[in-house]
Amino acid sequence: MNSFSPFIIIAGVILFFFVSCTDSTYRELSLSDSLTFYASFENGFKADFSMGDSTLYIAHSWTRRSEAVPFYSQTEHLQISEGEGRYGNALWIDNSYTPVYFYKGKDNMLYTDHHWEGTVSFWLRLSPDEDLHEGYSDPIQLTTRSWNDGALFVDFTDVSPRIFRFAFFPDRDTWDPGYRDWDDVPFEERPMVEITEPLFTHDEWVHVAFAFSNFNTGNNDGVVKGYINGERYGTLTGREQTFTWEPAELAIWLGYNYRGYFDELAIFNRALSLEEIAFIYSLEHGLQYLFED
Repeated sequence: MNSFSPFIIIAGVILFFFVSCTDSTYRELSLSDSLTFYASFENGFKADFSMGDSTLYIAHSWTRRSEAVPFYSQTEHLQISEGEGRYGNALWIDNSYTPVYFYKGKDNMLYTDHHWEGTVSFWLRLSPDEDLHEGYSDPIQLTTRSWNDGALFVDFTDVSPRIFRFAFFPDRDTWDPGYRDWDDVPFEERPMVEITEPLFTHDEWVHVAFAFSNFNTGNNDGVVKGYINGERYGTLTGREQTFTWEPAELAIWLGYNYRGYFDELAIFNRALSLEEIAFIYSLEHGLQYLFED
């Protein structure tokens, strides 16, 4: 009969614990080094960490964003809801198409005009068919121009049952040089990933993330991966993803025609792996641990 010394068993347990801790620590350090923007909404509207401007801005409309002013106070459209977050507080949004709220994107998202990559991560809580206003709803959109011309976003469709979509629209000249009406664009040509499964409810927070790589290469090798609750839910590949952004004009636009909770917005300067996305999803206290001593 084979038997194991207690010392061997103890050594094995210690080794397993050491490897697990080392792996977790490595992920923490890697995420910390890659983070460029993070807003937990625990201490107001300003970002907890930012490589650029940490202030949230409000403007009458997207076309008048140059008139934006810092946003500090609670309003009927946007407020901090204490104790309602995935971790602590959350952002409650009940907004139509105006006004618009955004963070400035310069340096908060490290755009490059060649071999660009990154990841955007956040949490949502809502029942789309019950809560959303009429029309398309974009919880978050990053763009310098418009939704169909150099924009990264997620949205809910305008018809019940509402479908959740990851959207990655490169320059209009790249993906739609004919400038067609949207209804004339075949489904397979639309640079989007649709999630028809009903995942969103009033009672449960849903973690959403998308990671992209091989953008601005000039080749049909762009890769986009959408994640929900730590699992990959869609991939968009084999397309040219050319984004000619002017960084000073980039806005991280929150809550366009959206009604629901929003929490833990984080942006990274590289495409995180499935394991890293799952690690973020599994965190007991959120990404705030990156700033603890």
